[in-house]
Amino acid sequence: MYGTSIMPGVTRRGEATLMLVDSHTHLLRLEVSPEEAVRQAVEAGVGAVVNVGTDVEDSKRGAELAAVLPNVYSTAGIHPHNANIYSAADLEALAELSESPGIVALGEVGLDYYRGYSTPEAQKALFEDIISLANDTRLPLVIHSREAFPDTMASLGSARVPVVLHCFEGGERELQEAKERDYYVGLAGNVTYKNSGTADVILLMDPARLLVETDAPYLSPQPVRGERNAPKNVVYTARFIAGRIGIGEEELATVTTRNARNFFGLPLEV
Repeated sequence: MYGTSIMPGVTRRGEATLMLVDSHTHLLRLEVSPEEAVRQAVEAGVGAVVNVGTDVEDSKRGAELAAVLPNVYSTAGIHPHNANIYSAADLEALAELSESPGIVALGEVGLDYYRGYSTPEAQKALFEDIISLANDTRLPLVIHSREAFPDTMASLGSARVPVVLHCFEGGERELQEAKERDYYVGLAGNVTYKNSGTADVILLMDPARLLVETDAPYLSPQPVRGERNAPKNVVYTARFIAGRIGIGEEELATVTTRNARNFFGLPLEV
C-alpha cells in the first residue's frame, strides 16, 4: 500500500523492527490526508503513529483510521478545552470505543489553565471521570497539562494505569515528580526551540520512560518551524534528543520505539 521506499529498520506491521514511533499526532487535522501523512512518515523512517482523539467524534474517526491503515493506532479522549460540553453519553461512547481493536489509550485529557476554554471545575470533573474509566478499562492515559501541573498531578493520584505526560514542558522539579511516579514523558518539537527549559533537563530523564511525538499539525520542530507539522517530522525531534543525550539516532529510535510498544501495548518487534 505504501510502496517499497522504507528506511532500514522500518517495516510494515507484523514484520521486523520499526525505527521511530510518533506517539502523539492528530491525523485528522493535517494538510494532507491521513493516508498520505502515513506514507510520508514511513519514507522518513517513522514506522508507526498514534493518532490522538480530542472529542467523541474525533475519537470515533480515529478508531476507523486505526482499523484500515497499517501501523496506525489511536486513542479515545476528550480534550480539556471541550470539558464544558461533555456529557454522560460522551463517557459511555468512550467506554464503548475503548473496546475497539485499534484504541490503545484514553486521552488526551487533563487540565489546561492557559487557554481557559473550559472552567477549571469542568476540566477537573471530566479528568476524574476519564481517570476512573481508564482504571476500569486498564488502558493507559495520555495527559495534556498546561500551566496546571500541581492540579494535574493531584488528580492523577487516583490513576492505577500507565501515564504519559504529553508535550512535557517541565523543569527539574516537575521531572523529578514524574520520575517518582514512574510516568512516561513525551517530548515534542517545542523541546528543540532555543527558549526550551525542558531541553536543559533531558539528561535527567529516564531513557526507559521517554517517548517522542509531533503533536502535528502543531509544534513543528526547529528545522521546519513555521511550517505545519506532520508525523514525518518526529525525526528532527528525535535527532535533537539523541544529540543532547549523546547517543546515536538509531539507539534512541530503538529505545523510544520499545517504550511506545510497552506503554501502548503495540504489536511491534523491537
